[in-house]
Amino acid sequence: MKKVKIGFWLLVLAFLLLFGYQNKAFFLQKHIFDLNLWVSAPYQTPEIHNAVLFAVCFLAGLVIAYLSGLLERFKSNKTIKQLTSAINEQKTQAEQLRTEIEALKNVSAPAVSAVDESQGEETVSTSAAG
Repeated sequence: MKKVKIGFWLLVLAFLLLFGYQNKAFFLQKHIFDLNLWVSAPYQTPEIHNAVLFAVCFLAGLVIAYLSGLLERFKSNKTIKQLTSAINEQKTQAEQLRTEIEALKNVSAPAVSAVDESQGEETVSTSAAG
């Protein structure tokens, strides 16, 4: 599976490089961006290649996507910790109950065996008589 994943990413990278090479003229064009807030003098950026603009927008999208998923990851981690602690508490409680059951079996085992023996003798005598 690891080799398939590497092969997939190599194909994606090759496709992006081919796309960039075939559109080299567009990506190498330069543009100036203006910002006019009507309060101060208009601001103009220096000439920027389209490739740089695409890269900045792509990275900004990655950062925004990472930050939007960050809150969900924190919530998930908190829920996982709570559920793990609940599991551990239930395991300790189950172990305590098992030890109590074993202790009760050991205490009541002689009394139960005496009752079982008397019932067993009655069953044998009734089956022999019949």
